[in-house]
Amino acid sequence: MNLKHLEIFKAVLETGSTIAASTQLGLSQSAISRQLAALEEEIGRELFVREKGRLRPRPEAHLLVGEIEEVSQSIAKLKTKIGDLRTGVFGEALIRVAFPHSLSTTMLPPIVAEFKKLHPRVTVEILSGPYSAIEQMVRGRMADLGFVRFPTEEPGFTTKPLYTSGTTCVMPTSHSLAAKDAIDVNDLARNDLILLGRQRINRNELEHELRRMVPTYRCSLEVHSVETACACAARGLGIAIVPTLIANFFRSEQLVMRPFLPDKRAEYGIITRSEAPLSWSCEAFIEVMRRESEF
Repeated sequence: MNLKHLEIFKAVLETGSTIAASTQLGLSQSAISRQLAALEEEIGRELFVREKGRLRPRPEAHLLVGEIEEVSQSIAKLKTKIGDLRTGVFGEALIRVAFPHSLSTTMLPPIVAEFKKLHPRVTVEILSGPYSAIEQMVRGRMADLGFVRFPTEEPGFTTKPLYTSGTTCVMPTSHSLAAKDAIDVNDLARNDLILLGRQRINRNELEHELRRMVPTYRCSLEVHSVETACACAARGLGIAIVPTLIANFFRSEQLVMRPFLPDKRAEYGIITRSEAPLSWSCEAFIEVMRRESEF
């Protein structure tokens, strides 16, 4: 017994003839008759009585109707899912994405909106935290993918670079250095600085450079998001030294942003677990991010 047998049995039962069943299924009458005969031969009993070109189902034939209906519904659902997969509609899936706090309210929402246009039935769960926490979320399977600065603090991730960025000094418009086109390390002497969390690789690199060039530099305020750093700079609490990529989302009339020299480029992108293949939904999300990064 195969699925074609069941499909033909159901059509003959509904229409009462092989001619009508052939029209319904788009098969020849002879093909319908052969398949129906094969089904009856496998069962070892006639399911229909042939009378003047009509097929009247025996009472026993009706015993199969409920089961065949369930199989037919399951097949229809399966065909729908296969069709969805073929066209890139992934059904009611869930993907979990982890982004830094400063990007989860700026960069991320337009990306999610574009993704949801293409895949409206996929649920997106947004998780936030510093880069180190994002790495732990991905490693611990709390998140399917995470956005971080490269290189990662821990090894063993599959990485997909998407953006490059330099470093920006952020200060209030009234600051004495606001008139300069760019800020170098020597400019920072005797200025209060707002620096990102000390556990970060780029923070360690920055402090090494500061100690080498300006032994008297002052870290007045330590924060853990670019959004906080820019907000504090706007209040005159110091000069924030932050990634340009993220700082650009917080431009305002109260702030001046100047390139920090020497210009050191950093890469940003997506990390995933090396040992686990990505779902099609996650790959589609990353592809949306990749397209957005080209603008």
